[in-house]
Amino acid sequence: MAEVNAFINWYDAKDAGTGPSKYAIDKHENNKGPFSKRTDYVIFSNILTFEVSEYSTK
Repeated sequence: MAEVNAFINWYDAKDAGTGPSKYAIDKHENNKGPFSKRTDYVIFSNILTFEVSEYSTK
C-alpha cells in the first residue's frame, strides 16, 4: 500500500502543478527476466485513468 499511496500523492501533486513529470515504478521481482533491476516509468501527461484494486488476505 505504501507504493500505491506514493503514486497517488505524486499524481495529486503533479495535478496541482508541482513535482516531476514522470513516476518510477520498481518491478521488484515481477517479470524481471535476466536483468538485476527493472523500472517502469509513467508519464503524467499520458495518464488517462488509473485503477487501484484492493483485496483482503483473510
